[in-house]
Amino acid sequence: MASGLYAAAAALALVFVLRLVQRLRTSRAPVYLWWSLSFALYALAFIMEALTVDNQWHVWEYQVYMIGSAGLVGAMSVGTTYLAWPRSKIAAGYALYFVVVELALVVLAIVYPPTLHGTWALLNAGHAIVGPPRIAYLMLSAVGGPIVVIGAGWSWWKTRRYPILLIAVGALIPSLAGTLASQGLTTSVFPILNIIGLILIFIGYLNPRPPSRRPTASASRPRS
Repeated sequence: MASGLYAAAAALALVFVLRLVQRLRTSRAPVYLWWSLSFALYALAFIMEALTVDNQWHVWEYQVYMIGSAGLVGAMSVGTTYLAWPRSKIAAGYALYFVVVELALVVLAIVYPPTLHGTWALLNAGHAIVGPPRIAYLMLSAVGGPIVVIGAGWSWWKTRRYPILLIAVGALIPSLAGTLASQGLTTSVFPILNIIGLILIFIGYLNPRPPSRRPTASASRPRS
């Protein structure tokens, strides 16, 4: 049952990717680029969980999971930074930070393979990530998580669009799910909570209506 729930979560994330890509094509807003990447990495991580939850992790599966689970938080935080400060160099600088650290994590995950000891739930919570890969992992997840919450809160403060707060709430739910799973909670609850988090984040993604990078012809034409 758990593997089916993780597969359903991956499929849902991919559906959301397609919807966000459509938004990106029409708005050209960078937030949708990064949020699309975040949901794609969500799907990647969920696929690895679906493959392993009824069995056990293999090294390559865990390496892919490391890259996806840390990257999805990082990409989400970059998108939220563009939402909060769309025309600031802060967002561009942080995007560069994410790309560099994510690439470093890819290399380090290969050079320093994970140590696969413990239950599936403990490994899912990141206990197999040791040495230099753990530093890169935390630079993405531990830094990106608070930025998602802070960025969403700041965006709500500026716009008073309450659905934006769902981004923060939805981002916190998977963290709670991971904590509960590491404490021995049934593995079926973890994907259910993640699906709820995905839906809340997606609703928040569809409502901020960030400004387009390119003004339309009617908007740029001076009024007579």
